[in-house]
Amino acid sequence: MNVKKRWIFLGTIVILFGILSIPEMVHTNEGATVSEGSVRSGKLRNGWLMPFKGDNFHYFDRFSYYILNNAYVNSRVYKTLTDAYKTCETTCPGKEFILMECTRRKGGRMLFHWTHQNGTSVDFMVPTIRTDHKQTWTTRWGLLHYLLQFNQDGQLAINHKTQIDFETMARHILALDDAARQNGLKIHKILFNTNMQDELYSTSSGKELQRREIRIISHLSDLVNMFHDDHYHVDFDIE
Repeated sequence: MNVKKRWIFLGTIVILFGILSIPEMVHTNEGATVSEGSVRSGKLRNGWLMPFKGDNFHYFDRFSYYILNNAYVNSRVYKTLTDAYKTCETTCPGKEFILMECTRRKGGRMLFHWTHQNGTSVDFMVPTIRTDHKQTWTTRWGLLHYLLQFNQDGQLAINHKTQIDFETMARHILALDDAARQNGLKIHKILFNTNMQDELYSTSSGKELQRREIRIISHLSDLVNMFHDDHYHVDFDIE
């Protein structure tokens, strides 16, 4: 491909990306949301779009956000997520949280997911720390984040110096639980790799998760377990 054709090709990609991003760029969050059906067979009407970036969080991938339209939620879930992140500014100072897939703009089937269909399911990237106190790089992988693997001790398989920050993860779940109750929701269930749940519950805030009996599924199929080491999945019930 010569230089001229290459620039034409790249320009076309940029223009196409811009056109496909219009729904997110012009979207306004207002009015009531209707979550129809279930997380496995449902739709979302008037979903609210999560911000791509907030004071202490950002969405994990631009392609997923702008092209796949995967960052929509029920309005009460929106309020729950943003309230919880606000709480974490105090309970987890200096921590940056990574929001992952929510629901498509009108709900329904989503690439790589069996659920997430009606605006009440949300994925969150596990927070990480490094034992040598250097900056972690796992938050910059975008969709490739799903290729990362953590062992049962919460260590990144390709670099054990990077580990899951279980205390911060537990504090975030507690903040979600508090915010959900304040917004007429409750946490229905959480999916997280069963081999690492002991590590989560051994933390100070993890013990509070157990005391509150927040439902983290303790038995998962091997396939589901394999795909829930790098993130935790939360389903909310609308009361």
